[in-house]
Amino acid sequence: MPIELAPKNPYSLTLHTPVIAGAGTLGYGVECARQLGLANEPQQHGLGALVTRSTTLQPQRAWPLPRIVEAPAGIISSGSEHNPGLRYVTEHCASIWAGWSLPVIISIVVTDMGEFVSAAAQLEGSTGVAGIELDLAITNTHSPAYIEQLVTSVRTATLLPLLIKLPLDLSHLVNLAEAATNAGADAIVVSNSLPGLTVEPATGEHICGWLCGPALRPFALDAVAAVAQAIQAPVVGGGGIMTVEDARQFLAVGASAVSLDAALLVDFRIAVQIATELGID
Repeated sequence: MPIELAPKNPYSLTLHTPVIAGAGTLGYGVECARQLGLANEPQQHGLGALVTRSTTLQPQRAWPLPRIVEAPAGIISSGSEHNPGLRYVTEHCASIWAGWSLPVIISIVVTDMGEFVSAAAQLEGSTGVAGIELDLAITNTHSPAYIEQLVTSVRTATLLPLLIKLPLDLSHLVNLAEAATNAGADAIVVSNSLPGLTVEPATGEHICGWLCGPALRPFALDAVAAVAQAIQAPVVGGGGIMTVEDARQFLAVGASAVSLDAALLVDFRIAVQIATELGID
């Protein structure tokens, strides 16, 4: 049965499996399209949608360059801000996405409300762009009033399906989700890493980044359950999903779809296995 993430939106955002590639895990999709068969039907790759890596308006280079290191029950990634900028992405990737049956959602991350609106305006009417994810998960300082104003402003720039990605902060999460959906967001994404640090044994180097993997799962499940009970809009849940049993837990607490993150870095083809066991439309 198809899953609709934007049931009140004239564009709609229909998934044929409940499995989504979370932001950044598959880059912009074009890097691995041939290996995964992303231009084929969902039975080949298992994905209901792909969220791009989080993208800024202007190109941004990370220094040191992006890296991934192991951590207990997960990984720590650093340099996630590294990206070629929104204009480059739409000019070089959107026409490729347009040939896929897989909906592609662009993840946008900026620090200024005006830049969010500008990015949304650039994407309105772009062939190959199925929706926009506003990544607000990098900070927990946003208030419900700010979220409501942001979503309202972005809605003036685009009718594209709008997903709001929120931080795993239960003290404010439900209020932020309610503010976003009241202002016109189509879905809420509760699938995020937490800040972490590890020390390189050989050099003593401190590596700061974002923790993802199974260690996050209990926190993420709690957050997804709280949001799903509070709002009427679809919820995309994730955080440490590695198996079909993990995915079923998120669906059981109210998620409409699940986001794979570290799992896709471990096994490129885990999505089709999980989607097949959950049932592909």
